[in-house]
Amino acid sequence: MKSVICTAACLLMLLSLNACVSSSTETDPRKGGLFGYNPKAYEKRIEERKAILADTESDTQSAKLESRKLDETRQEKQARYEAMKTRLAALYSESGKLQQQLEQAKTANARQEQELKRLQDQVAALRTDTIKVNTSSASDSAKQETIKQLQQKMDTLLKEAADLSSL
Repeated sequence: MKSVICTAACLLMLLSLNACVSSSTETDPRKGGLFGYNPKAYEKRIEERKAILADTESDTQSAKLESRKLDETRQEKQARYEAMKTRLAALYSESGKLQQQLEQAKTANARQEQELKRLQDQVAALRTDTIKVNTSSASDSAKQETIKQLQQKMDTLLKEAADLSSL
């Protein structure tokens, strides 16, 4: 009976020691057991983690840079949009003043009256076009080009109105 207990105790001790020793293929020091520490494997894991950290930091920097670029682009577009809105408002206001000036103009003959009516119609069309540009979903460059054309029309109408007034 004593030999059975002794054998069982030896067997139990061997199993306990086996649990403390890791296999040589395990590189994770947390799973290495009491006697399975492998410094090369540990250093390799540290290097892998450093590489992952460096990649993550690089990705973070790239994302921050992209975010800054997008923010700058958004601010630039917002500034262009505000400038365009200001130009449209000025153009609309100017066309309103011209319309008032034409309504107050006194005509001397039928030809002048026809010319006045034509100018009034063109000013009304210009005001309508200004509103359309303001509410359209066209690209900024297309809107800029349309505003330029409307400004040229406005300049022409102002000159014609001045010529009509001087008659």
